Amino acid sequence: MTPHPFTSYNDYLKEKFGQKVYKISLDAGFDCPNRDGTLAIGGCTYCDEGSRAPGVNPTLSIREQLLEGMGRMRKRTGAQKFIAYFQAFTNTYDRVEVLRKRYFEALVHPDIVGLSVSTRPDTLSQGALDLLDEIGQYTLTWLEIGLQTIHDKTNERLNRWHTYQKFEHALFKAKQKTHVNICVHLILGLPGESIEEMHQTIDTIASLPIDGLKIHMLHVIKNTKLYEDYLKGEVPIFEEDPYVSLVCDILEKIPSHVIIHRLTGDAAPDKLVAPRWALEKGRVLHKIKQELFRRGTVQGAKMRESSS
Repeated sequence: MTPHPFTSYNDYLKEKFGQKVYKISLDAGFDCPNRDGTLAIGGCTYCDEGSRAPGVNPTLSIREQLLEGMGRMRKRTGAQKFIAYFQAFTNTYDRVEVLRKRYFEALVHPDIVGLSVSTRPDTLSQGALDLLDEIGQYTLTWLEIGLQTIHDKTNERLNRWHTYQKFEHALFKAKQKTHVNICVHLILGLPGESIEEMHQTIDTIASLPIDGLKIHMLHVIKNTKLYEDYLKGEVPIFEEDPYVSLVCDILEKIPSHVIIHRLTGDAAPDKLVAPRWALEKGRVLHKIKQELFRRGTVQGAKMRESSS
């Protein structure tokens, strides 16, 4: 059996560029429509700083954040090539001229070999998609769309206030852009969702024309609405082994050509309340691979079974 039971993002980048490539998280100062009053206020119940990565300083310019992040990564790993990752909040939620200015401030650096833009499905204007398609003609471009779940009742509970229908509309509109790769974000263990409902989300996603998938477990972060609910006993949290088993079940359903960007989540140790086992990211990934080896299966195995 292949030593790689799923198609990882790291392996994909290494094959594409001939070396390891690392994402540098950036905060471009964008907002979200469920924070600024357009749809709601307060943002997603699980979010404290727009999913900003630990160590990102939003007071710095894009160029300064980039140089700081690349410096840290070079010192730690010896990396030479990087992807500019617009991660915090909703990174297509502004006028196209503003988006162009922010993106190109990062892209002009010679060691940046790609762009990754994280956003919501209800903030993808035609102008934003045209801009990303333009950029994708000369550099690797990923559009990361946060769906989290296909179940609208859950997204309402999370204070996200977009529907699955809006996601599907955005996805098919984005797929018309031939130079943009699309990665979908999902969260496992959302409040009120059963294992069956999580599988319903995966079954739906597996049937759609996506290029990448990012999965992680629900995090309870201090000073969030979700944290308040957790303290009331209203938020069950995955234990490690059941999470590993579910991820393996999911990978068997995902077509083998889909690039797996993430199977666990990152959080600042001083802010993460639960699950604390998620801090051992390397161990969790190792257990997922070992479980797939134990089963004698790989990504997409169930898809091949159903078509044979």
